[in-house]
Parts: sequence; C-alpha cells; structure tokens
Amino acid sequence: MKTKMKKAVLSKLWAWIILTILIFLDSFLDVKREAEGNPIWRPIVEIIGINYVPFLVPFVLLLFYFVVKGGAWLTRKVDKIPIKSEELVLTALVLAYGIFDLWVILVDFFGFSLIKSHYHLTPVLVAVVLIYSLWAERHLKKQK
Repeated sequence: MKTKMKKAVLSKLWAWIILTILIFLDSFLDVKREAEGNPIWRPIVEIIGINYVPFLVPFVLLLFYFVVKGGAWLTRKVDKIPIKSEELVLTALVLAYGIFDLWVILVDFFGFSLIKSHYHLTPVLVAVVLIYSLWAERHLKKQK
C-alpha cells in the first residue's frame, strides 16, 4: 500500500501567487499607515511618495526572483538538495513574509505590543524559517 507523503514545500505557482499577494498587502499597509518601516526602502519611498508604494511591487518581485534563484542554487550546491530547491526557498520566503505581514497587522491595527520593533522580530523570523528549512530539507532528502 502506498503511503501519501506530506508536501514539504509549496508549488512554484502557488508560492509566487501567495508572495505577490503578501507584497501587495504590505505595500497597502504602508500606504494605510503612511509610513515605510524598512530602512532600505525608506529613501526611495521618500522620493516617490508613500501613496505610490504599490507601484514598487513589480520591482520587489523581480528582486525576490533573483533572491530565489540564488538561494536555490546555494541550496543545491551546499545542502545537496537537487529537487524542489526553488520551491523550498520560495516557501521559506512566503513563511517569513507572511509572519511579518501578520505582525504588522497585529501591531498597527490591534495594538499588539509583545514585539514592538521589526528589529526584534528579525530573530523570530530567522528562527522560524531556519526550523522550517531544516525540517523541509530532511523531508526532501527522504524523497530522493
């Protein structure tokens, strides 16, 4: 009898769809809050104006495309995972971005105060993505 293997990663199509939605959500949250929290994007936002942040989504997606390709290449070379390496990187990115957007919503609209700064959230995101990645790598290596 065949046993069904649990999926460890999202498909590329669903991961890109979810990531695109999360990036749009983040950009609209920035417009709603009238502030850009990321110090890397802040100078660009100050030049173009906060109301035009959603127009940056294609550029962010392009940047993430190269991040995913580079991360997948590293995953294949360093971690020796020849299958679904792009999906692994994409799913980790979706997980991190989803948690970040959830945190922004909780802080800005519901007064969540356990983690007040995105600088304090970074170790949490790194830990969650690292734990997920280790689990998924182990799962993908079993599928080989």
